[in-house]
Amino acid sequence: MSQSRALRPSRVLGATMLLGDGTAGWTAVPAEVSEPQYLLNDVAASPSEAWAVGQAQDHPVIAYWDGSHWTAAPAERPPGAVGAGLLGVDVAARGSAIAVGGAYDRLAGEEIPLVRHWDGARWNTAELDGGHVLTGVTMLSAAEAWAVGHGTGPGDGRPVPVALHWTGDGWTRAATPPIAGGRLLAVAGTSPRDVWAVGASGRDALILHFDGHDWNRVRSPAGSRPLTDVVALSPSDAWAVDGGGVLCWNGRSWRRMDTPPLTSANTISALAPSDIWVAGAGGELAHFDGRTWSRAGSPPPLGEAAVWLGSASAAPHTIWMVGTRQTADVSAPAGRHTYATDRGET
Repeated sequence: MSQSRALRPSRVLGATMLLGDGTAGWTAVPAEVSEPQYLLNDVAASPSEAWAVGQAQDHPVIAYWDGSHWTAAPAERPPGAVGAGLLGVDVAARGSAIAVGGAYDRLAGEEIPLVRHWDGARWNTAELDGGHVLTGVTMLSAAEAWAVGHGTGPGDGRPVPVALHWTGDGWTRAATPPIAGGRLLAVAGTSPRDVWAVGASGRDALILHFDGHDWNRVRSPAGSRPLTDVVALSPSDAWAVDGGGVLCWNGRSWRRMDTPPLTSANTISALAPSDIWVAGAGGELAHFDGRTWSRAGSPPPLGEAAVWLGSASAAPHTIWMVGTRQTADVSAPAGRHTYATDRGET
């Protein structure tokens, strides 16, 4: 005999948690965003502040941490655009930040990039040509940044990698290897001559490196899946995640790390070579202390409901994680419902 359960519809809300800053461990921090449903895709941090970006109901979301709590900042979507969201953010110094994302312009019939510059008082929009979206950004200084994503290639219309360079005067598109089906998802660098961009080439990993003159493809370990995040500590020390594992650059080649079994690995952040955190779905966390890996869970009330999508570190001992969590919608009447998540129906 079968039985049915009375469930309430679920809502998807942003999730944030903090490690360090005087705390003994990870602490869930409410993100005060007044949206019925939203998610946070990325975060950038300095010792005194942080920015988180995402999307909600077809428009971008920006939230600001002032050292004690999160508040939402205005983030309008372009006229005529649908699916507008911010996917990456970085900060170079107090009063200098860049957020990037994308949308679909129904009038032009093409994808368009979203770029917002924070000048210390307000977010200003940078007007760029369409035909591509941006998914990640790294600020090398207050006057230089790289943003990456994908555009539509000629001929068959398959995606191709996109890399944009900002030097304070404007954004210019740089030449990248012609990789059909290539999408760049994240970028990180230690200097103008050491920038890494990672993503996907079809169902395989894609790794590009900028040496100050050109973007070049770098071999990834056999069997690597699409890479979703990267962090760079020095020219001989960089890390990336491919959904189920961790890759490390030693100055000569990328190799796969021997980690505990991970359900997912979406984002990676590091304070030092001996202090690296990886996070993903199910609230799962993994830490590397320079010698061994250990696993942990997210703090209550987040727990296994959290899906971590972005992270950032700020010296000397602060790491932020942002993402999404599923929660019951107490405002809706109970009934028979199927919960749909990005891990399938449950």
